[in-house]
Amino acid sequence: MQLMSISGAARHLGYKSRSQLYKLIDDGWLDDHLHINMPSGQRLLDVDGLREKLQSICQWRIDSVFLRRNVIELAQES
Repeated sequence: MQLMSISGAARHLGYKSRSQLYKLIDDGWLDDHLHINMPSGQRLLDVDGLREKLQSICQWRIDSVFLRRNVIELAQES
């Protein structure tokens, strides 16, 4: 289990901002990955398996962060 702040998780996943993650959290889609640090109340995300979860619930688009990351990784391997 690797816990990160929401902004850290957004950077880790390749999002330009954390607003998409906040929207998914507020709608209840990421309850399995959300942990609340007591007593401060800071919300942390478990990033293990989070990418796969987001890929299954988000609509795929041509400019998707998941596609961009795969292209960058393939270019680095070449």
